Amino acid sequence: MRFSKGIFPAAALLLPLVVATGAAAQDSSSSLQDIQFTGTFGWEYSNGDYGTTRNTNVMIELPTLSMETGDFRFTASMPYMRISGRGLLVFDAAGNPIVINRRTNLPPDTRTGWGDLNLSTTYSIPSSILDDFSVKVTGTLKLPTASERRRLSTGQVDVGLSLDISRQFGAWGPFLTLGYLIPGQPLTYTLYDTTSVSVGTSYEISDNLVAVASYDYDGSGTPLVTSSKEFFGSLSWIRDNGITLTSYATVGVSGGSPGIGGGLLLSYGFN
Repeated sequence: MRFSKGIFPAAALLLPLVVATGAAAQDSSSSLQDIQFTGTFGWEYSNGDYGTTRNTNVMIELPTLSMETGDFRFTASMPYMRISGRGLLVFDAAGNPIVINRRTNLPPDTRTGWGDLNLSTTYSIPSSILDDFSVKVTGTLKLPTASERRRLSTGQVDVGLSLDISRQFGAWGPFLTLGYLIPGQPLTYTLYDTTSVSVGTSYEISDNLVAVASYDYDGSGTPLVTSSKEFFGSLSWIRDNGITLTSYATVGVSGGSPGIGGGLLLSYGFN
């Protein structure tokens, strides 16, 4: 149920919620086989030292397009990034920071430009099989379309797999998400396979207002940064015309996560 951390933490958590609520706002008489599109634009800011003695500021604009048909959802996104700081190179497909230099005497470094293309496919196991449980399996693929020379990409392909399990209890919707990411291996630095765990719940405050809270963990993806641990909270306002507006915030509690972060997501679902 989550979206990732670090560079776009809530995007991974919130996008499935945004897609689902946007689709629910459409004509309920539509067949399950009808194609439902959801366009989302997100903006995010985060700040952290990632275990170094200097902070790095990250601003992200994240346009996303999703297509849902039957039990499958296909998503494509490409962030526009502004990364300002020392030593922090780039982020992997899960949003984990990759630190390759801790020297503090380097001049301030700012990189801007389009990031890598991120693709995902999600399969929702039919509810008739699992009674009241909702189980979704998602495969992700990061294609290195961004500039490696400008340090906006590792220049390698990343692949990942995640499992999302949730169940509704009245207004509450507790969930558990488990993920595993296999990054491509650049020639000049070392990257590790990473595991991620997210546990939390959604809460339907009203028909048009949904809150989400979670604790998120991502393992360390490089020798120079620790694992990422952070708390996440969001509030989504859902309109009947398919528009969803979401605000969110994160607080990091480890050196591998941003100290603070926050953002906005605006989505529109249409046939």
